[in-house]
Amino acid sequence: MKKAGILAFTKAGRELATEIASHLSKEWDVEFDESGGTSPAEYVRNNFAGKDALVFVGAAGIAVRMIAPYVVSKDKDPAVIVIDEKGEYVIPILSGHLGGANALAVYIAEILKGKPVITTATDVNGKFAIDVWTSANNCVITDISNIKIISGAILRGEKVGFDPGNFEIVGDMPKELTLDRADSGVCISLSGDVQKYDTTLNAVPKIITVGVGCRKDTSDEDFETLLIETLKEHRISLLSVAKIASVNIKSQEKCILDFCRKYGIPFVTYSAEELMAVKGNFRSSDFVKSVTGADNICERSAVLSSGGKLLINREVKDGITIAVAIREWECRF
Repeated sequence: MKKAGILAFTKAGRELATEIASHLSKEWDVEFDESGGTSPAEYVRNNFAGKDALVFVGAAGIAVRMIAPYVVSKDKDPAVIVIDEKGEYVIPILSGHLGGANALAVYIAEILKGKPVITTATDVNGKFAIDVWTSANNCVITDISNIKIISGAILRGEKVGFDPGNFEIVGDMPKELTLDRADSGVCISLSGDVQKYDTTLNAVPKIITVGVGCRKDTSDEDFETLLIETLKEHRISLLSVAKIASVNIKSQEKCILDFCRKYGIPFVTYSAEELMAVKGNFRSSDFVKSVTGADNICERSAVLSSGGKLLINREVKDGITIAVAIREWECRF
């Protein structure tokens, strides 16, 4: 569940913030800060990187000054929204597209019967925005500097190429995109390294689950090296990995936990019974079953966690097993 922090500075602002929080809490983990024990500036400092959204009920200048020291980049910053204390105007001021501030502003404005003040050029001109599309379709852009090049071409009225790679296109492609040759374009792939256009924006769908197993106390270096080398060999970007999966007895395995912490990837585990209930044709190991209760850890956990199918069968090296599963995904418009 996404996390939001709401700050207000006056009695009227707090009343409005309470109303917003009551609606957002249906889908968000909402924290309404009334500065009890800490200053608003301290709250922002402690929570800027840990929230998906910060909502300020008050003056825009206050919000700008508070967030300024912590702004990093559009793919890392949270959505930041400012609302006047009467609830008339809802203004996204940071991460409008990738962070979802524009969409959240529209939602909050509907709640308050106010007006969302959207200033991003593609929205103002009613044009297709690639960063909005990638966010909605759970893709990661490998180089965010290319967003402005693609958006600039669209705003100038130029056609932008679109290469779906091995994925199907569902729905009507926006008129700004073309499957034909273009100077700049978007490529969808698991590798994230396609260079089809003079300027290529690579978007990687986050649809891969890596199932793993290893000997107890496997070194961090050995585990990380083999996992990354395996993905690279099969031209799969680490950016495509949505989860790492294994069996319950590996839930505290240091090398796996450290890897997931380092790269910000969720780690999920399952009981032997859950793994053995997974349907499919998996390579079986009597030894693994005698130790864990399941005849195959990496393949079964990858398929179970992804809800998809095996893309890479079990590979073994130095006591580490790795398998890769992919869930179904389409380029949806």
